[in-house]
Amino acid sequence: MLWKFSLAISVTCCVMPLPANAQLSPDFQSCITQSEGGTDKMLDCGKVEIDKWDARLNSAYATLLHNSKGEDRVHLQGEQRAWLKHHLSETHRLAVNPNNGSAAFIDSQDFELHDLSERTLTLEKRVRMER
Repeated sequence: MLWKFSLAISVTCCVMPLPANAQLSPDFQSCITQSEGGTDKMLDCGKVEIDKWDARLNSAYATLLHNSKGEDRVHLQGEQRAWLKHHLSETHRLAVNPNNGSAAFIDSQDFELHDLSERTLTLEKRVRMER
């Protein structure tokens, strides 16, 4: 039981470094609390939150891509491909870390959520600046 409490605390601490503008949804926070430290339940909570951020990222990227022409468009596509390559590589690296056991999945998801929210906020800011 103690390990579940420790895992819940570590997950709570891990999601705190999100950028100031990256507000985790109340649903996510509630879900984590209700998981009572169960790894599978916490991962399910994270998946739902990641899906929300992913939809926002896709929307912002699509808007920027639609508004970009020529060299700017090529640069945006290259930038997004490079980000995605690093994002997927690091997420995978953390998930398969043999030294972390089941916490590896939590670490991986924490990185994924943090990285995804940062990239989303960056793209959304660029969309706002274009207006």
